[in-house]
Amino acid sequence: MSSVIDSSFDLAVIGSGLGGLTAAAMAATAGRRVLVLEKNAHPGGAAGTFDRDGRRFEISLHETTDPFRGADPKARIFDALDLASRIDLVPVPEFCEIRSPLLGTPLRLPHGLAPLQEALSARFPADAQAIARFLRQIARSQEAISLFLTSHDGAWWRAHIADLPLDLWALTRDMGSTLSTVLERYFGTNEALKLALAPNLPYYTDDPDRFWWLAYAIAQGGFLSQGGYYIKGGSRALVQALVAVIEENGGTVATGHRVHAILTDAAGTVRGLAYRDAAGVPGELSVPLVFANAAPQAVAAMLPEPQRAAFAAPYEGRPLSISLFELSLGLDRPAADLGVQAYSTTLFPAWMDTLADFQGAAALLGAAPGERMPPLIVVDYGQIDSGLGGDGTDPAPISVTGVDRLDNWAGLDAAAYAMRKAAWMDAIIARLDAEWPGLAAAVRVRDMATARTMADYLGTPGGAVYGFAPEVPALPLPGPRHRTGARTPVEGLWLASAWAGFGGFTGAMGSGAMAAMQALRA
Repeated sequence: MSSVIDSSFDLAVIGSGLGGLTAAAMAATAGRRVLVLEKNAHPGGAAGTFDRDGRRFEISLHETTDPFRGADPKARIFDALDLASRIDLVPVPEFCEIRSPLLGTPLRLPHGLAPLQEALSARFPADAQAIARFLRQIARSQEAISLFLTSHDGAWWRAHIADLPLDLWALTRDMGSTLSTVLERYFGTNEALKLALAPNLPYYTDDPDRFWWLAYAIAQGGFLSQGGYYIKGGSRALVQALVAVIEENGGTVATGHRVHAILTDAAGTVRGLAYRDAAGVPGELSVPLVFANAAPQAVAAMLPEPQRAAFAAPYEGRPLSISLFELSLGLDRPAADLGVQAYSTTLFPAWMDTLADFQGAAALLGAAPGERMPPLIVVDYGQIDSGLGGDGTDPAPISVTGVDRLDNWAGLDAAAYAMRKAAWMDAIIARLDAEWPGLAAAVRVRDMATARTMADYLGTPGGAVYGFAPEVPALPLPGPRHRTGARTPVEGLWLASAWAGFGGFTGAMGSGAMAAMQALRA
């Protein structure tokens, strides 16, 4: 990856997260000369891996959906960039295992709506019919989403025409509903069943009373119906594949280059960028088109004052997504030898009796560990051929994730921050050891990222990891992503990040592709 900018370019991308890299790769394959400027030493943003003591750890990816199954917007991107030939998708064996005093014995949930229905009905026989209806709504919602994302021939339409009204009804009936509302309609006060259907909720939010049902049906429904996959070698492999597409098509990815200003002409149209390289040497680049792979708040700060207010207006007042903490653990033996049986395990604490109790989880890290632990999602990369670990002798790591907020770490100096973080690492490891005795003694490497880490490294307000919160929209077509798509009020400036749509790998890549397609058409 070059750090020298000495050529003319058709467009530039600020930031090399998945949204920016996808936009750049799509534009490069369309024949445009592309430059990506990344402030950090490595491309990828939240996607990537890190090495510690000879071991490789994943930064963010636990699993993603297969782009070639179901209603997955990544399909067009993978096809256009031939990514399937560049990365290996490893299937995750099952959805998850759930451990909670409310459930009694651990509950294993398989992939696939039919096996899932069987497993849930066996545990909750009195709710078997409601479970069937609930999963049928997810299936029909997925079918309706696929209808809008995929081109179909006449034979498909003839085969599905009778089901289309039901599919569209399943999609639209709860367009304005929250996850809590829909779960209560189906399952009433059966909180154990509600928790069983939302074990991965901490990935998205800490407030099911505000979490948009359609976001659940799209994201969680995709995993429930189609299964999950991990990218062998970690999310770094996907980043490297996108960088390779860019460079093979004449583009450049320059790390260590921090953009500090978006330059505009007298009419307020983009004319270029101002940046500093890793040595602090300033430079300017003339380009008529800029993709910003960053939060709107960060982009606004780069614009001249006359354009700043107009740019920021569509995004004002929209709540930020949750942030996360991520504890990475390197063990001296496979986690399976210590009793870990599933790729993904959700540990609900004893104090969580209802779905609404999620709302009390994120604030726990705002103090030293006490009696209450947050819900934890534990991923054992050793359960699959992940390509992580060390040189072949070290077992694959495990990762522990939960909700966090930047406010939890406000006002702490470096020493106090390190002390609080160490205390939480001790407490979480002790919690794991209580579940799987011997695990604490097996830990050889540990590292924890917090909401403060996310804010510092990604430059996102509040440490938000998914852009804006996936809450119920105030309008049928909510927010700037529907008023303008990736287009911004500044001519020549496009948003290519999760902030233009939904978060996660699929959302970020979809937003980047949308930005490229809209901008090139324009």
